[in-house]
Amino acid sequence: MSTSEQPEVTISTVPVSFNEDEGTDSESESFVSMSSASSNSGIDENAIQDDKEEKEEQLKLLKLQKEQQEMRKKIISVQKDPNLSESEKAKKIQEIMTFTYKTKKHINTHVETKDVDLNSPLTEEDKAPTYNDEENKILGCKHYQRAIKFQASCCGKWFTCRFCHDAVSDHEVDRKKTTRMMCMYCNTVQPAGQNCINCERCLAKYYCDKCKLWDNEPRKSIYHCDDCGICRIGKGLGEDYFHCKKCNACLAISLKDNHKCIERNLESNCPICGEYMFTSTSIVIFMPCGHCIHYKCHQEYIQTNYHCPTCFKSLANMNEYFRRIDTMLQQHKMPPEYENWHSYILCNDCEKRSYAKYHFLYHKCAYCSSYNTKVLKTYETSKSIPSITDTIALSTNTDENEHSSENNNDASTSATNDNNNQQNTTNETTN
Repeated sequence: MSTSEQPEVTISTVPVSFNEDEGTDSESESFVSMSSASSNSGIDENAIQDDKEEKEEQLKLLKLQKEQQEMRKKIISVQKDPNLSESEKAKKIQEIMTFTYKTKKHINTHVETKDVDLNSPLTEEDKAPTYNDEENKILGCKHYQRAIKFQASCCGKWFTCRFCHDAVSDHEVDRKKTTRMMCMYCNTVQPAGQNCINCERCLAKYYCDKCKLWDNEPRKSIYHCDDCGICRIGKGLGEDYFHCKKCNACLAISLKDNHKCIERNLESNCPICGEYMFTSTSIVIFMPCGHCIHYKCHQEYIQTNYHCPTCFKSLANMNEYFRRIDTMLQQHKMPPEYENWHSYILCNDCEKRSYAKYHFLYHKCAYCSSYNTKVLKTYETSKSIPSITDTIALSTNTDENEHSSENNNDASTSATNDNNNQQNTTNETTN
């Protein structure tokens, strides 16, 4: 699977002075002490350098804020356009949000295409072999096993892979424009291919002429997807992967007709690390809600959170966790002054709105019994319970007034008798 590195943007919030003083105190007519003057000069030079750096950061911040404002205006205009369907709006908004990145990538790819000599002779550095495993003499680089170097069409230099090129260059290489390679066994420059035309050795177990990808890893299976336009890790389409036209991504074949389609789902950044996932080399997984995330980021994220970072739906069956909250709320009552306070909440799981007894932290959905909710409004009512319509229910956050959910697959019933012999039934919900 290929990838594209996206630079992180660091925003400084330190107050910046726009005054830049060229003179220093050490340049005055005072000759008190040579060491003191030298020390003051160093301090002032460092201060000026810091001011320059802070000013640059501030200008970057202002530029970024302006770009974000323009982006918001464009998105709002798309949302208000009555002639566009919801899918068309989503597509246009996605194009607006990725325009800056795609433009930057396009510019960087072609920044050095002028006056490039692709026929210059090889240097000793170009001929020197590189190793994926130097101890075992396995040719390649730290990214791939391969016995070739390719010539970058943008700058004419020789590299083992595109990541090696991008790491030391101020631009990105368009690998699909590669036409020439060099065999690291015999240093023969030749057209890109799988076998050397001179020594006739196989230079990589897998070679894609469309992506110009070489990989000699014996345990790795790779296939090319024409719909994605890139090579991906796997046995192939129809074997262990299939291409979903709506998601515009290759998914595990077990998810065929068994996943939630989100248009152009992979063409977005990971909500945790911000890397563009469509061309990412890291494993990408789909959460139960349908949104995608890096597997490694997901494993770290669920240590402290149980809801999707994109839509906030629960990532697993949280019934046991919600039962613990019920038990805790029974043991720790709210202060008497909050007895008549209620909250109007929105459930992130069932997307329904209801009333709940006010609490500092927890508000239970009256429909699915989930505590994955968001408070929309909090207010004080009369001593009597607020009136409830046919579509709005009241949840008390305790077992005294639990409501039934509509999920029959994971339902369990428990009955308790109070002093007034009132019986309540609880159906557990599966998120």
